[in-house]
Amino acid sequence: MTVIRIAAVPVVVGLLYVLKANVWFRLYPAVMVSIALAAFAVSLFRRPLVEVFARRMGETLDARGVAYCRAVTVVWTIFLAAHLAVTVATVFCSLDVWALYNGVIAYGLMGALFLGEWLWRRRALRG
Repeated sequence: MTVIRIAAVPVVVGLLYVLKANVWFRLYPAVMVSIALAAFAVSLFRRPLVEVFARRMGETLDARGVAYCRAVTVVWTIFLAAHLAVTVATVFCSLDVWALYNGVIAYGLMGALFLGEWLWRRRALRG
């Protein structure tokens, strides 16, 4: 059943494009960001998502590492909330602005956050 759903996504997106349903087509990035935001936010009430990622990568975390992972999860949650707001706002801008933000700027910002967190972690968690 999951394979059918995955295969349906490009068909639906293509259909929206053909029907010139640009608003719905442009909301696709917002839907994806919403899913990521929900995952990070909900994980703050359980085991933070960054901690889950770290442990799956084989990290052994002490109390300081767990607290750090929670803080990074909070940072990602805040970032994704702001990113979602801008993503939704660009839906009502010109196609050029929408494409620039969702196709270039958003990835640059995420990459900067990844890089910045990696550099900070190397410094903050030095033993």
